[in-house]
Amino acid sequence: MSQPRSMRFPALLLGSTALVLTLGKGQAIAQSPTTTPPPGIPANTANQAPDTQNGNTAGNSEDITVKAARRLLREKNAPSAVTELGSAQIAQTGVQGSVATLLRSAPAVYVYQQGIGNNEPVVSIRGIRGSEIASTLDGVPTQDLLSGGSGSYLQGILGGHFNLDQISGVSIYPGVAYPDKSTFGTIGGTVAYSTLRPKNKEEAYLFGSVGSFGTWNEGFQLDSGRMDGWLGHGNDAPKMMLKYSNLQTSGYIDYTPARYNNMDFAFDKPYADGLSLFQATVIYNTGNGLTTPEPLPLPYLQKYGTFSNYAPSDQRVRSNNDYFTLILKNDTYINDLVSAGLTGFYLYSDTYTQTYGNPEIFGINDYPGSVTVGGAAPFNRTPAGFGTQGNYGYGNTYYDPMAYPYNPDQTRNCPADVTARWAAAGETSPCGYNSMYSKAHNDTYGLQPRVTVTPPRVWGIDNTIKLGGLIAKETEPGYPGRGNAGQVWLGSDPEFPHTAQNLTSGFDGGVQRTIYQLYAQDKIDLLDNTLHITPGVTLQTSDSSLLGSKILNGTPSAALLASPYCQEFGPAGAGTSCNYGSYKAHKWDRTWLPFLNIAYDLDHIAPALRGVTIYGSAATSSLFAPIGDYGPNSVPGSGPPNASIVHMYEAGIKYNRRNLTLSLDWFYQHVERDFGFFDYQSGPFAGSEIYTNDGQREFKGFEASAIYQVDQNWQVFGNVSHTLAKYLKTSLESVTVQGDQFGLGIRGTPISGVPDWVATFGVDYNRHNVALRNDELNVRFEGQYTGKQHTTYDVDGFTNLGPLPGVAPFGTYEYYNVTAGNTLTSPNGSISPFAIFNLDMNYKLPIRNFGPLKRLDFDLNVINLFDQRYFQYFFNQISPASCGKFSSGPFAGQARSNYGCSPAFNDGLPGQPASITFTVGAAF
Repeated sequence: MSQPRSMRFPALLLGSTALVLTLGKGQAIAQSPTTTPPPGIPANTANQAPDTQNGNTAGNSEDITVKAARRLLREKNAPSAVTELGSAQIAQTGVQGSVATLLRSAPAVYVYQQGIGNNEPVVSIRGIRGSEIASTLDGVPTQDLLSGGSGSYLQGILGGHFNLDQISGVSIYPGVAYPDKSTFGTIGGTVAYSTLRPKNKEEAYLFGSVGSFGTWNEGFQLDSGRMDGWLGHGNDAPKMMLKYSNLQTSGYIDYTPARYNNMDFAFDKPYADGLSLFQATVIYNTGNGLTTPEPLPLPYLQKYGTFSNYAPSDQRVRSNNDYFTLILKNDTYINDLVSAGLTGFYLYSDTYTQTYGNPEIFGINDYPGSVTVGGAAPFNRTPAGFGTQGNYGYGNTYYDPMAYPYNPDQTRNCPADVTARWAAAGETSPCGYNSMYSKAHNDTYGLQPRVTVTPPRVWGIDNTIKLGGLIAKETEPGYPGRGNAGQVWLGSDPEFPHTAQNLTSGFDGGVQRTIYQLYAQDKIDLLDNTLHITPGVTLQTSDSSLLGSKILNGTPSAALLASPYCQEFGPAGAGTSCNYGSYKAHKWDRTWLPFLNIAYDLDHIAPALRGVTIYGSAATSSLFAPIGDYGPNSVPGSGPPNASIVHMYEAGIKYNRRNLTLSLDWFYQHVERDFGFFDYQSGPFAGSEIYTNDGQREFKGFEASAIYQVDQNWQVFGNVSHTLAKYLKTSLESVTVQGDQFGLGIRGTPISGVPDWVATFGVDYNRHNVALRNDELNVRFEGQYTGKQHTTYDVDGFTNLGPLPGVAPFGTYEYYNVTAGNTLTSPNGSISPFAIFNLDMNYKLPIRNFGPLKRLDFDLNVINLFDQRYFQYFFNQISPASCGKFSSGPFAGQARSNYGCSPAFNDGLPGQPASITFTVGAAF
């Protein structure tokens, strides 16, 4: 949003701090913290002193400032629907929040998670799920390049590559961002976080928090300030920061304790009189604890309480994760015409997950387990929980004769009544398949070159040309572990040994994705800098592969086919057990992604229209298929899916004048070539999968926001958005925002989990010199409204849902097996609207004449002030169970689907109840 010309230059001359103040406190419009200048503007211009040690005079500093201000004006983005969140929103989110829940303050964003801290976050923007949204940290892609934004199916996420207290703000670009702001792999938008940078002044800061649900947080931050010395003086002096925090909590859901350790080191080295900048960032975070396998059955919650959970002795999921991030970034101001930059990065993650279900909890053929309430049994992620244990063992689908013959001791720690009950039903006992331990490691590394060219004005026309690219690679090494590129062990109790005897057969290869991306963008300013046209284009290519010699549904070797085992249980084919062998999938993807934004400032039309800008955008973006979709495919002749594509159209108006900012935009997003997936977990095709690329979705609506600075103390703010989301074609889909259920999108039906209305509103009061000179009080009260969401339900296998891509027609056993227990949007079920209110009160108390102590900070943070009870996520399901075979009818003798014969019941994930955190900090 451009200011009237009479106001622009003085504001820019003061640097990014002035930009924030011009628009009002709390909006955090600056995309970079004041201590981190964008390329081409000196650090903290407003309060820099002349560098007399290097011979610089006040006039020279002013000349540098003017050049930097001129470049910043030339490089300003044209308006779009971007939302900026900064320190005010971070403080409001509080210690118990996360980098995901911070995004709730933006329009058209819905976020939920099941615990405190970075705990299984689920995000959607304009209704598009988090696995389809890109995330960056200082421009570096931090999403899983192999699987999508939020990782692979049912991946336990505790912790992350960065935490809330390691960032200074975030820019949310819904739909399609400008080419220079976008990154690899997104059809839903880009969430661009900025790291916390070192301060200009030396400071040691200690802090500690205590809060509801046994929540404690403590840590420190050490800032070196500007270190005048042999590395530089004045504007060129380097700065360093080291920050550590430890958060531990019991969780507001029973038996979900978690602990997070976060370490952050940042180094800034300006040079060339502060016009250029080198930055180094090192982050090492850990997260471990217990999570729920998925939302719990409503009958259980009604009996034992909204926040109840199964005891760990009955079932549990324990995660232990490490995340490392290294970013080296350099931006060089060459002259008024050219600047260049290069970023190098390396990230890795280690994920360890233990999943356990007591054999007593598993019912068979409608026989209730030990924790079944009202016919509702828990869902468990182990093979026994999926009801697939019958596929393991000698002569069965998942048995690999080339590997150690996995055959767990099914009597060890197996209750006698369980053994007898399952034997009487002629089914394989869950014992030995009820405890699972998995391990995975990912490495990501890459380079990001960029150049900005601002040629001289010609015929009154300005150009700001940006060229850049991304070269990145993510790998996940293969180990013997069925169906993925990690290691998986099975056993009968939580502490079973993770040795070769318990290592499941299968994948010994690996997966990788190499990305080559180029973009070109030109911002053209015409008509006395009132008309702005920004065309751009991005070329994305992806070299992806999956390979191994022991993959289910691969090609068995000739020697294996000739073996006695394969002679008895072969030949190879779907549903047989001589079905492991070599497999290789390789695919080059390439997409051209055009972008166009046109904006016009109405300054010249009439004085009353000063500060008003209208704009429109049209753009395309793409998302390449998850590497998991490259596996052996049961659809003959089909290979890995092509890239999914989104076409976005956006139009809006912005007003920015003195103490009021307003924005309104309309959007339409059409997703085509949507990915579809189905995994056969029972019947003759067990272990086989279907991958399709036939789906289509539509998202449309509007977003509006306003910030009104009443006076120097009071600010009123709010935003609202309305989203309509539906399927345009019947196809296989991941039908929930979390991606935890695969099912069917039926043409014309709404998409589940997408609120129709989302709104944030509140008031911010800030005052200096309240009781003492230079003290500061800030009170921020905020409400968050979430409208109605459609939920899902499971269908039986005898409902005609119409033709399905890659599936035999209705009436066949294959159609029954695919649709039995499949998930669809419910025509009647929904989550009722709800609103929660949050309060943050902080007070900064300056300390004088008390030794090294300079300041005390006090913060009281309340989430869900009025203790509103609500469900964040809700659906109706059928739990998997072993259900025998059909005794009559056209499918007589065939296995019943393990998803098609259990009672249906509702599941729900409750929202966070009222939570209070009190924090004290001391600055030295």
